[in-house]
Amino acid sequence: MPPIARHLMIMLAVASLGGCGFKMAMSSPPGAGGTHAGGAGGTGGAAGGGTGGTGGSAGTGGTRPIITVDAAGDATSNSSPDANCGAKTKMASKVPPDVLILLDRSGSMNDDINSQMCRPDGGMAAGTGCGPDSKWAKITPAITQVVQETQADVNWGLKFFPDNSTSCSVSSTAAVPIAPNNGGAIAAAIMAATSTNGGVMSYNGTPTRAAAGGAATYLSTVVDTSKKYILLATDGLPTCAASGGTMADDSMAATTAIADARAAGFPTFVVGIATSGAGPDMTLSNMANAGGLPRMGTPTYYPVMSAADLAAAIRTLIGAAASCTFQIGPPPTSDGSTSLDKIDVFGDGTPILRDMTHTNGYDYTDASMMTIQVYGPTCDKIMSGETQDVAVTFRCLVI
Repeated sequence: MPPIARHLMIMLAVASLGGCGFKMAMSSPPGAGGTHAGGAGGTGGAAGGGTGGTGGSAGTGGTRPIITVDAAGDATSNSSPDANCGAKTKMASKVPPDVLILLDRSGSMNDDINSQMCRPDGGMAAGTGCGPDSKWAKITPAITQVVQETQADVNWGLKFFPDNSTSCSVSSTAAVPIAPNNGGAIAAAIMAATSTNGGVMSYNGTPTRAAAGGAATYLSTVVDTSKKYILLATDGLPTCAASGGTMADDSMAATTAIADARAAGFPTFVVGIATSGAGPDMTLSNMANAGGLPRMGTPTYYPVMSAADLAAAIRTLIGAAASCTFQIGPPPTSDGSTSLDKIDVFGDGTPILRDMTHTNGYDYTDASMMTIQVYGPTCDKIMSGETQDVAVTFRCLVI
């Protein structure tokens, strides 16, 4: 017979019993005194009071424990923040999102924000270009700053594209794997990719299709309960089409790759760095729509012209990625007296009911039941700070 949730109250004459759901012990009253010498002593009754013997000494109080069991069962036998299974209350732990920054390091990132090359020879060699006035130099400080400021709330990772000397090649690994407190590692990786004049040590081509595919492949290897996102920061049209060369337009295939990443569970937030022209606007908007996190208005990607613009865009993503998702497992006991499917959830002490329609309440995020997500107006209160604490109590199971 499976364990059944119960609230137990133990009343005991001499000593209390500790443990799951037991309350303060109480003694039963003594029996009434006998009236004639030589009679039999009183005995303890089933309800705890002894009855006096006739002619004997006073009967003694009963000493058998009296157990009162709430027979309502799991459906109505709930716990509370103050009275639950042995006071086994857990503060639910907010699950931070995983965000992989997919950062363009193509040759055009050495141009200035007006897309002027600053290269007298028109070349694209590493270390040339606009240096301290380049898109790279103007934009990357915003990435390191925001990551440093939010690393306690977001698990950040970083991937460059291209990420090797083969112009159209992108690996399925990350320059900085996703992890908590990654601010220093990401700053160091960006610095290592920066040339002495402040520009980027770049590669030719903008292989966005391969980058989106590589990012999705990498994220599929990150095993945790966090929701996962891609932050694509690029300055122009995707190139490296499968049937062309380094500069061949690959816009349609890149958009498809971003849609595929979203279908795999990895939405993409698209930032356009100092882009210009109708072609890039349309392509980046298409990619933003395919990624599932478009901006309201036109264009639907996030256009940025400065570090402040990029910082604001990244913070918008953080707001979109933040969710009412909480880690609740494992259960506080391992002896079967608590279970992840026998919980009650509270926001600042007010019950949050389970809602499998995801309209207003909580539900488990998957079959493991290790994580819950809160939906609807209740989530809005958590996100706004109106509700500050989310607690989970575990019902007591009789085993």
